[in-house]
Amino acid sequence: MAEGIRQMPNRLIRTSFLYSLAFAVVMLEGACSLASSLNAVSHDDSAPAEPTVTVHPREIKDVLYNPGMGLADFHFGFGHPPSTDQYPRQTVAYFRWSWADLEPEEGRYAFGFVDRVIEQAKTQGKTLAFRIMTEYEAGSPEWLFQKGVGSAKVGRGVFPDYNNPTFLIYHEKLIKAFGERYAGSPDIDHVDIGSVGCWGEWNMACCQGVEAQCQQYYPVEENQIKITEWYLKHFSGTPLVMLHGGQLKYAVSRDAGWRGDCFGDYGYFSPTWNHMEHAYTPALQDPVIESAWKNAPVQFEVCGVTQDWYEKGFDIDLILKKGLEWHVSVLNAKSSPIPTEWRPRIDEFLTKIGYRFVLRQMTHPAEARPGRGLSLRSRWENIGVAPIYHDWPLAYRLRSAGGHVVARWASTAHLRRWLPGVPHEVEDVVTLPEDVLDGSYVLDVAILDQGGHAPFVDLAIEGKRQDRWYPISTVMIRR
Repeated sequence: MAEGIRQMPNRLIRTSFLYSLAFAVVMLEGACSLASSLNAVSHDDSAPAEPTVTVHPREIKDVLYNPGMGLADFHFGFGHPPSTDQYPRQTVAYFRWSWADLEPEEGRYAFGFVDRVIEQAKTQGKTLAFRIMTEYEAGSPEWLFQKGVGSAKVGRGVFPDYNNPTFLIYHEKLIKAFGERYAGSPDIDHVDIGSVGCWGEWNMACCQGVEAQCQQYYPVEENQIKITEWYLKHFSGTPLVMLHGGQLKYAVSRDAGWRGDCFGDYGYFSPTWNHMEHAYTPALQDPVIESAWKNAPVQFEVCGVTQDWYEKGFDIDLILKKGLEWHVSVLNAKSSPIPTEWRPRIDEFLTKIGYRFVLRQMTHPAEARPGRGLSLRSRWENIGVAPIYHDWPLAYRLRSAGGHVVARWASTAHLRRWLPGVPHEVEDVVTLPEDVLDGSYVLDVAILDQGGHAPFVDLAIEGKRQDRWYPISTVMIRR
């Protein structure tokens, strides 16, 4: 045979070689096409008894409109929300309500009103954040003052006596009632620890002309801590943020986050003092406050509106850089149009704010048997600036070629621990159903809502299906 090959004409040898080469190219193109559909795929045949598959999903750079991160609206835009061309899509609906609105009559709480706002937010793809106020406009209810609680008339509201025992008794009842109703609800993104001072902002800025009376009525430190503690106690399971100016260190030491209501202020009120350099920066010198973002969210509200920044010549790049350095999750730009010239910068900012999960690698056996375990090893990275602050589970499922889901499992991973800057390794062993038929199945992943019902979080990778699951790889099932 070897002698015969040596005697073959050169033309036949070349033809045979070219045919073999063409066949190899066709096979390679087919393999590349499959690898493209599953992203980068490789097989490890070093252990013949159990070859494995490793996939490397492709990262995307799009803005992700996920819960608990991004832009907030302000009271749904007060009836005149800007278009998405003027103000990017929002994920949080932010409201401030007075005590009088929430308890117009003693013991009668406006749960129906709040529930309707929650439902309206959900139809817009948003979760709710809110603050309770006791001074602004309606402020504290009239029935409270009729019980002998003192007050001072200020601006458009009434400043109550926060040290009055009657005020304290009934205000705790209010917070307890709303905590019993909404604490831990997946519909609530976060709650401001408000209640005190002008606009619920723990200050006396509205007290022009009655400063001495407001100072007398402002809660002493003991009562400030009491009010803070009520939120921590009655809203357990809900992310909380304490405003700069309140009992900030105490609150964050108890796993609350923090909020700045004049973000971007580099001279809005005064050329010699501003919030960014003279309020927030010094507060963050305290390591307890600086590290609060690891456990609870950092939320900001713009000082004025962004158009004011533009007209005053503020450095937008510096402002946004500080927001990322301070690990912001949600920015409330007050439902006011963003200057057109700054929109690209805001859009880029929204690709970095909050959390941003990338699945870098998934490895699993190429084949599995019904009733047996399937090992799933993955490596993830959070390339945002903050973790998530709710217990949203990572999940897997197997889907047939016809789209029928034959199995679904929850991961043991704790996503709230996924801080930025380090890889996160996940190892799960799931059990296949006994009755699953032989065949090839798609392996999907998703991050579900708090109840584990449906996908809730978009990943920064390609391939999202309409149902928000991500097809990652394929598994062959053989008996």
